[in-house]
Amino acid sequence: MPLNIPTLHRLEELRTETEVVLTFKFQSPEIAKESEPGQFVMVWNPGVDEIPISIAAATSTGEIEIAIADVGDCSHSLHQKHVGDLIGLRGPYGNGFRITGERICMVAGGYGAAPLRYAAKQAQESGIDVVVLTGAKSSAELLYIPDFERIGCDVRIATEDGSEGHKELVTALLDEILAAGEQFDQVLTCGPELMLARVCAITNQARIPTQVSVERIVKCGCGACGSCDIGGYQVCKDGPVFDAETLKHTEFGIWKREKSGKRIPITLDAEELISRPSSLFTPEYEPLLATKFCGIDFSNPITNAAGFGVSGKLLYGYAVAGAGAVVTKSVGLYEREGYPNPTFLEVSPHSYANAMGLPNPGIENYGREIADAKRANVPLILSIFGKDVAECREVAKRAIRYPVDMLEFNASCPHSDFVAVENNPKLLRSIIKEIRAIVHPIPLAVKISPNVGDPAGFAMTLEKAGADAITAINTVMTRPVDSTLDIPILGNPTGYGGKSGTALTVGGKEVIFALYKELKIPLIAVGGIFSAKDVIEYAKNGASLFQVGSALVSEGPAIFSKLKEELKVFLVANGYKDITELVGEAHRR
Repeated sequence: MPLNIPTLHRLEELRTETEVVLTFKFQSPEIAKESEPGQFVMVWNPGVDEIPISIAAATSTGEIEIAIADVGDCSHSLHQKHVGDLIGLRGPYGNGFRITGERICMVAGGYGAAPLRYAAKQAQESGIDVVVLTGAKSSAELLYIPDFERIGCDVRIATEDGSEGHKELVTALLDEILAAGEQFDQVLTCGPELMLARVCAITNQARIPTQVSVERIVKCGCGACGSCDIGGYQVCKDGPVFDAETLKHTEFGIWKREKSGKRIPITLDAEELISRPSSLFTPEYEPLLATKFCGIDFSNPITNAAGFGVSGKLLYGYAVAGAGAVVTKSVGLYEREGYPNPTFLEVSPHSYANAMGLPNPGIENYGREIADAKRANVPLILSIFGKDVAECREVAKRAIRYPVDMLEFNASCPHSDFVAVENNPKLLRSIIKEIRAIVHPIPLAVKISPNVGDPAGFAMTLEKAGADAITAINTVMTRPVDSTLDIPILGNPTGYGGKSGTALTVGGKEVIFALYKELKIPLIAVGGIFSAKDVIEYAKNGASLFQVGSALVSEGPAIFSKLKEELKVFLVANGYKDITELVGEAHRR
């Protein structure tokens, strides 16, 4: 199992490789034992940020090495470290290279040589001949050439200025050796994305299986937030190593995302920033699970929770995997990058702490994600937020331009840089009335937390203000602290975040029970749903829809079909006509 919370490691050795790259060496038996070439670790500079870095080496004696280029604020601060300093590591994460064949080629661009160095060593130990093509702007930027040579690789160099090796791009060198008749069973590549895209084009024409290490902004590292999405795949969990054939069906080499999730171009011809369209999908009708909620037909009542996917492609994937509806990331009026990392931690099995800081592209930029998600013919619930009436009014006006089926107002994020709106009931009532007037007849749910003293009494005021449904519960406040340094771990400047997962299961069910007793409007349950038993208990306590969040981290999208099948077995075995007969049963005894 990987380390899932930043764990302090003493820096044992620091080597200068180039003008911008240093190799950091640590003793970490836990990480080294689990590591594979191509995987990465999250590197935490306490009090600054946390960034993903590929593993450059891991030994049987527990040593790991990572190469860090001085290219950003966090990496620059790490370059100021000294031997003996403490740095946090967690991982390893992701999927690595799958090395096969008798003769393979590795194509490295700049500091993309780091994970290939690790892969080359493993390949040579397996008796595979390795040709390494490595490129850079100049000889001063070439990385790990002596290491590749010591491993026994056939190293060929390309520099743009001709200061060493061939004066050309490394992709031109690849083109030339293939044209000359050299044969390879496989190509592995890592480097700048335009270079990688060109490598894939060359190897596709030559019909050589190719694996690509893709770089994207990574926040959670475990598939929770979707910030690193590429075509519905999450780089932190499904990658960072992908088959070139898989990448053909994504925006790879065309556009990527900012920290906010907003799409930005990689190439000049990426102005529209559109996705490759997914096939249209309509779920099968499931009479045992079919649910009508606020006048909307759901094929089943299981959805994802807000926050688990800024990407429309990812939401589409949830529907294909079995979700009866999809819920977007919480979207506001303005683009927000969110907090520095760490932003998502597993503090204990199936229990998490997060402080994302509401990163989102802004409502004007979110239309492309909704268009991608709507390729699946399931209800789409748009989660929105705002800090005052004026801001929420503008968000609502823009939201209704999109083909959404329902809105969910996030009144209860416990760790944004403005006070959660639910802490000001008068303001929240005004917001709900304003949104209700704008979006009618689109239903409006309001998401609340247990952080308010009386959730049931509070929800009654929201019902009177015009809420059509209540979603409960949002995360509870938490502040994980590193015991060695006595500082908060989460990147929120205050150190606070929200606790989710199994920590919410019992409390969430109690809140739903209390809400059902007092309200006439329907309820959406969220908080610690990992099994059909959790859904059944939430339903008996009064919920009609069920949002899955943390279980997407531990089980992935397969959780949707698993819950559905378990529910159908239970309903048939216990003589229920359908799942709606469960709703509120605990109150009828």
